[in-house]
Amino acid sequence: MSKAEAPTLATVKPPGNPKISDHFISEKKLEALPVRRQPPELAKALADLQTGSIEERKARLRAKTVADMVYVRGGAFMRGDFARLMGVPGVTRMTYNEDDKVLKEITLSDFWIGKYKVTYAEFDVFTDATARARTGTEYDAKYRHLAIPAHAHWQNAREYCLWLGQLTGLPMDLPTEAQWEYAARSRGQFFAIPTNDGTIEYGTNVPYGAEEEMLSPVGSMDRYPISLFPPNPLGLYDMSGDGAEWVKDWYAEDAYAKAGTNDPQGPATGTHKVTRSWWSNDLKIGVAVWRRKEEPMPVEKDEDTGKLVPSPSAYAPAMRCAVNSPR
Repeated sequence: MSKAEAPTLATVKPPGNPKISDHFISEKKLEALPVRRQPPELAKALADLQTGSIEERKARLRAKTVADMVYVRGGAFMRGDFARLMGVPGVTRMTYNEDDKVLKEITLSDFWIGKYKVTYAEFDVFTDATARARTGTEYDAKYRHLAIPAHAHWQNAREYCLWLGQLTGLPMDLPTEAQWEYAARSRGQFFAIPTNDGTIEYGTNVPYGAEEEMLSPVGSMDRYPISLFPPNPLGLYDMSGDGAEWVKDWYAEDAYAKAGTNDPQGPATGTHKVTRSWWSNDLKIGVAVWRRKEEPMPVEKDEDTGKLVPSPSAYAPAMRCAVNSPR
């Protein structure tokens, strides 16, 4: 996709005090909600990735990946917990349970980022082409479906993006934590909630509790097909839901304070990786400044052998890829 073809950032002003609707949906409102289905062209593109020779599938994935990239013009922004800067109670309430996120101005170069989370349909092309076991196949693939985000451990998620880079000829990788937040906040604006208008309107721009399970083809509360709800103003879908996402950075509680001011890459080493886009039990939705840590390759003891083996990838975060180039 060329810059000329990239979506134009909509003129949406971040709400000073994000509105959060009542999570209870009345029967009357429930009946009035639209039937949510994945766009037919997207559903077909994902289904087509499952058919044909591996070379045909790789060619389709290459074309889809490039077409799905959204251009993000770089610039300076205040990264971190901006609630105190704004002095807004509603924002402060949504940051109560997180680690230190020092507010700091940083500058990012231009980049591109996938408009969707990577699905199982796409990730399967990678694992099939590289003769790997398909991710999420534990428990008889109970939580897998071609239209929902793929869940994988960090190393596999990153290797997918790097492999896509080889496939497309583009400098592709997982986004850095700074890139993810900048994109979620539609180029660093003060969007606490990365929805279409910075609010939480259950049943309209995010699913309400019972709806999540109804929408899910695998009967899970946090796994439903991508792009069912409106994108953020930058044009990115599901930045506030449908599972947490891996980013490239190692986790450190003081990473923001110690970060450089230009294109920070995170700590050089660590034991955990950063995830973004997770949701709380209170809000049922992700907040743009929240960050968490996850083990890149968690292990557990096998009941039969007693040996340590990788934990099920079905419970791991999802991902989207970025291209580190203005072209």
